[in-house]
Amino acid sequence: MESLTKILEPTKGNFELAANCVKDGGVIVTPSDTNLALTLNPWCEDSIDRVFKIKNRPATSPLTLFLLNPEEWQDYADVDDIGMIQTLVEAFWPGPLNIILRKKETVPSKMVCGGETIAMGCLSNPIWKGFMKQLKTPVAMTSANLSGKANGVLVDLKIVMKQIGHKVDYILDGEPQGTTKSSTIIDLSGNDPIITRYGDISLHQINKVLNF
Repeated sequence: MESLTKILEPTKGNFELAANCVKDGGVIVTPSDTNLALTLNPWCEDSIDRVFKIKNRPATSPLTLFLLNPEEWQDYADVDDIGMIQTLVEAFWPGPLNIILRKKETVPSKMVCGGETIAMGCLSNPIWKGFMKQLKTPVAMTSANLSGKANGVLVDLKIVMKQIGHKVDYILDGEPQGTTKSSTIIDLSGNDPIITRYGDISLHQINKVLNF
């Protein structure tokens, strides 16, 4: 196991250290509501390239944009009717639901691998929020493991240190928010809602909120 000196306790000073690292193009690991996640500046192309190399993942799978404030989604999504989206945002954000929407030009093209959609999330994890309040800008995130090497389990510190810990700048110490699976993902970029991954937020909960 790699030296633990890069693991940061969740203090204000360390939140600032981690935020400055990301601003400067670094790659860190932060807790989320689900997996420990590689976290980076989505407007820094070198950081995006580095994350794909860290994960040993082809640069064809888009990263997810995470927002500190739920209402920020409208800055990055191009939608005709905000009603259904806003209903889901008010019901489940912050929390383990990612929403796929058509993107605006404000979204960095490299982060979404040149695609026309953007996946967005908003987290409740207090350690992540402490870091984000220092950073003051959205981040790109993806689970902190080698591609295909943590299927069916949440990525914890043991997995991080074994698989990619030596390749990142810092690791913010923290745990998920009591979830048992990766986030639920719903695609609202087309004519009909499609759930592309099931997590702790169920189809029943979503249908109840949307009155389906």
